[in-house]
Amino acid sequence: MSLYILPFVIIIAFSNFTYAKSILNFHGVKFKAVIEYDCDEGNLTCDKVFLKSTNLKDNSFIELKGATINTNCPDVCDFQGYGFENGKYNYAFYPSLKGNDVWDYIITENDNFIAQDSGVMK
Repeated sequence: MSLYILPFVIIIAFSNFTYAKSILNFHGVKFKAVIEYDCDEGNLTCDKVFLKSTNLKDNSFIELKGATINTNCPDVCDFQGYGFENGKYNYAFYPSLKGNDVWDYIITENDNFIAQDSGVMK
């Protein structure tokens, strides 16, 4: 009887390994940020993304919940970056064309640009 139960125990034990909690660190000239991605591995769309962004000039920080930015969903679902909202303010990270691991961090207020930084995301 225990031989029949063993495969189910193994499946249940290994099903937790498909869950991926990733932490990304952004280091720019003006800001540093930690992005925590808390969704199942392989999911391009995720609304469990958390940001802690710190202004390097005065060490002020903000913590927000956000989501991945995607286009063409649900057909192809192209990942574009990470987005976070705080009232009239939007905080977004996009892969940059400036090189590998380089990202652009853009902050807007009512869709008007107020700050930008480029840095390495690892």
